[in-house]
Amino acid sequence: MPTKYADIEGIAVHYVHGGRSTLPRVVPDLSRGTLFVFLHDAGGNAGIWRNVAALLDGEHSTIVLDFPAHGRSGGTESLKSIEAISAFLAASLRTLGLRPAVLVGHGMGAAVAIETARHAPDIVAALALVNAAAHCHIAPETLETWQNVMRGRAPQPFTTESFSPKTDFAVMRQGWTEQVQTDPRVRYHDLVAWSHYDATAVLGEIGVPTTIVAGADDGITPPAQAEELRRGIRGSQLIILPDAGHLLPIEKPAELAKTIGPIGPIRPIS
Repeated sequence: MPTKYADIEGIAVHYVHGGRSTLPRVVPDLSRGTLFVFLHDAGGNAGIWRNVAALLDGEHSTIVLDFPAHGRSGGTESLKSIEAISAFLAASLRTLGLRPAVLVGHGMGAAVAIETARHAPDIVAALALVNAAAHCHIAPETLETWQNVMRGRAPQPFTTESFSPKTDFAVMRQGWTEQVQTDPRVRYHDLVAWSHYDATAVLGEIGVPTTIVAGADDGITPPAQAEELRRGIRGSQLIILPDAGHLLPIEKPAELAKTIGPIGPIRPIS
């Protein structure tokens, strides 16, 4: 899939898009079908969504962003709160002149999607929340581990906790490969920002169609937390995919694309 850069508030933001490539300063044609905007998890990058986006690209329009300081986007410091990332996302979509989109958020990206639907509803047609939680409880041990990595006191951990026990090792290796594309300092501050965000009391403000997708074996944002989202967002639906953990976009890309692909035509919830 083609890649491009856009200058957003002085930061070179990298994104992957469907359809044909265009000249550097020309926004690609994203008018086909439903527009899906994919948002990555804490410490992630656009690469985790490539397979899902490619599967949807034939019928729909897709764009996958690297948040500032993630992946191939510019910057050395992450934005320090979900609210700040959401505001930057809104500025990005408006700068690109995109129509209202289905925001597909993974993990921390789902929190960003929720916040954007609350404060910039004009750019949000619907939500697809993947491996999501209203409030993600990051274990203190996890934060300490990544703080030590950030300070050079420990190597990056390559663990299996984000995966289903049935996930193939080659898929795990792909996840670890994406992990090292973003500076550990950025990942640490992402995790802190995500752990501080709590949308529990404001889920009732979400007024767009919402699909929640959980992995049955997700130990980071388990299905019980997805069920809390379903209860809090009126009219939402929850789909649990078997044999999948927290990295659904690379563990089950075909199943995930099939799940979110039918979203549309989009109509507001009355």
